[in-house]
Amino acid sequence: MGLIQSLLLAVVLVIISFVVYTRYYLEWRRDIHELALNQQASISGSRKEDETAVYRSNQTPHGMPLMTGLQIRQSFRLRNGNLRDIWSVVMSQKHKTGRFMFLDQGRKVSCDVDNTNAVFKRLVQFFTHNDCYTVGVAVPVNTYHGFVATMACWTHGLTVHTFNQLPRTQPEDVEVLIISEPQLKHALSFNYKKIIVVSSSEHKVFSDNGTILNWTELGDLNGLSDPVYEYKYDPKYDEGTPLIDTHNFVTTSYTHQNFVSSVASIVKSLPLGHEFTDNERLLIGYSGSTLNYWPKIFAILLFGGSVIIGSSTDPSFGDAIQACSPTILAIDPEGAKRQLLIEEKRGWIGALREHRARHLLSEGIFTDGAMLPRFKSLKIVFIGDDGSSRSNRLSSQDMMKMRILCGARVIGERFVPGVIGSVISTNYYDYRVFSNDKLVNRGACSQSLEIKLFRYRDLHIEKRHGELCIRGFTIGKPVGTQQLERAIISGERVGSEGWMPTGVIGKFGVDGCFYED
Repeated sequence: MGLIQSLLLAVVLVIISFVVYTRYYLEWRRDIHELALNQQASISGSRKEDETAVYRSNQTPHGMPLMTGLQIRQSFRLRNGNLRDIWSVVMSQKHKTGRFMFLDQGRKVSCDVDNTNAVFKRLVQFFTHNDCYTVGVAVPVNTYHGFVATMACWTHGLTVHTFNQLPRTQPEDVEVLIISEPQLKHALSFNYKKIIVVSSSEHKVFSDNGTILNWTELGDLNGLSDPVYEYKYDPKYDEGTPLIDTHNFVTTSYTHQNFVSSVASIVKSLPLGHEFTDNERLLIGYSGSTLNYWPKIFAILLFGGSVIIGSSTDPSFGDAIQACSPTILAIDPEGAKRQLLIEEKRGWIGALREHRARHLLSEGIFTDGAMLPRFKSLKIVFIGDDGSSRSNRLSSQDMMKMRILCGARVIGERFVPGVIGSVISTNYYDYRVFSNDKLVNRGACSQSLEIKLFRYRDLHIEKRHGELCIRGFTIGKPVGTQQLERAIISGERVGSEGWMPTGVIGKFGVDGCFYED
């Protein structure tokens, strides 16, 4: 065979190999068919004037009910469940391997499920003995004291009223208030039945008459342990208001259904074969409202996993990613940039691996071939954006970089005030990179909600460009006559019928995803 013929044969073989690689091998390796990414929403067949059609998640298409809860079997029917149900599941697990860890300015507090169960009982005994059935919590719920006080109420039918800032006037519903020591002077200007102070000085006494207590006066909580949670379902447990949250002086109440719908939406959003297990370790820390901690915490607890709670603004939070070996990380965009977008010299082999990983991900094939060792435990990174800072938005290139460095799925979530959990989130298998990131891909809506766009100023609603509106089961209720009236007026502006405008502006893509301006 001549030289020319040999060269021609080599060229033909290269071409055939390339065709086979691109058409068959890559297609076979893809995590999800490209068609699925191009059709991520169920869209109603009609629309009203000044608005788009109604969009839903493909997993709760039109004609099917939205996700409303945990679907617990009760005799011959299914029920949505409540927060007591979740803790009952946690305590009834055969091997309770779950643990809690709290990161607070470099200090770590760790406890197991039986200890926290006993602490809940001790706190509730104190609250009910003093006829306190609505507990104000003004210490962050991402601290040990805030967490156990809040969970104690939820697991025993009391109401929690959380504050990110102490109120200007005394809330009518709050009978006992838990605060940090610097907040005491302000709290004393009101007339609470009991004030519990979280102080760095364990033996400090704040009053002689027992009105103001040091947290340590509640007893030795560290040595407690109780493996039994006495619970028998009663339909009245589904009622009531487990949480009232005042964030920046705006107050919203949330029902059990709000919580369990959000938890169920997270659990059901994971693909078959990638569900949570009892080996999960969730490391969670946002810089804004702590309201959005809860759905993921409850989701992990349902499966028997462990939870590490902190704040992304805490300097020790980054160390925990390596020291605690989390499998799930939930963080805000600013924290994600600081902790995950790490620039370091990797040599030509590392650069080659990164290039290869980028190529495979762009083809829809997940790989951890360029993962940094410090992130080896991570499986999923949830990045929750509340829209408070446009400068901290993550581009699709940033998300791709995080997938490469972490060797993990990266899911973007969009939070809005007054809603528990994310309103919209990107697909587990969506690794796409866009050439224009002026519009940020936020993904498709939660399985507990449906969404539409309403005409906004001079934007073209005919081109699916307007204000995002939501309707569903994870939306809280404004508290107070003025706030409720404003909410009703806002709803009427966008068509009423339970719709809530979010103030988020963007457009629907042809793939069914929402792209925020």
